[in-house]
Amino acid sequence: MLLMRLFPLKGVGRLSRAMADLGYYVLSRNRKLAIRNLSLVYGRQKSTTEIREMAREVFRFGASSAFELLVYHGRGNISEAGEMVKETEGLDHLEGALRKGKGAIGLCAHLGNFIILGLVLKSLGYRCATIMRQMRDEQLEEMFTDIRQKMRQTVIPKFPVSQAVRGSLRWLAQGNILAMYMDQRSESGVIVDFLGLPTSTAEGAALFALRSKAPVLPMFVLRRDDGFFRLLIGPEVEVVETGNLNRDTFTNTARFAEVVASYVRQYPTQWFWFDRRWRRFHKPRR
Repeated sequence: MLLMRLFPLKGVGRLSRAMADLGYYVLSRNRKLAIRNLSLVYGRQKSTTEIREMAREVFRFGASSAFELLVYHGRGNISEAGEMVKETEGLDHLEGALRKGKGAIGLCAHLGNFIILGLVLKSLGYRCATIMRQMRDEQLEEMFTDIRQKMRQTVIPKFPVSQAVRGSLRWLAQGNILAMYMDQRSESGVIVDFLGLPTSTAEGAALFALRSKAPVLPMFVLRRDDGFFRLLIGPEVEVVETGNLNRDTFTNTARFAEVVASYVRQYPTQWFWFDRRWRRFHKPRR
């Protein structure tokens, strides 16, 4: 945080790149996990050298996004972080969905600068909430809670679950946006394909869509080639509803996972590859 106060925003790119390259070698556990995950998905398409370079770029992207956010936070103007977004695409999709009067569910992922999604939407006049669970690291949780409060983002605590469900449905009924992240492993989810490999995936987005009748749209904040970001909102995803709740939940979860995966494929080095997403494919640690 002290470094962030001292460095000008224009110098953050060089600092973050240096720290990312250092982290690539120092954080061996994260490096190995990222390479392992990338190898599972791209092992037949890319060489070992190419996969390692992708992992290095993942480190660099994560560092640059985090450092940029910390610069704003360290200077006490975190609410201005949305200025990094210079382009919006697909607002017509969102407007069309919200006109149905059921709110909208955002299919989101730890892709791009996902932390400022709510801030960007708010700056455009929309109200967005996210269901979140407390982080294991208390200091990180305290820092990100402070960041969210200063950005005036709405958070719905994941626990207790019953309250989270009621609060989320109420939020949607008021015509708002509920951002749901379904790209990380869920111990209580259903097994569907993600990036070509079966893995346990959270059913929440499908259940909320079936219960609330809210339209579902992919939403991401993605980095452009010039270093700035664009807000991308994709077209509405059709929700399958046959009357069989279990079957419909599985079908829609699989559909939503494929939609999210399609964006990860387009921007692979902007995704968070440090989760044991495909645990069944990882060898047990000795």
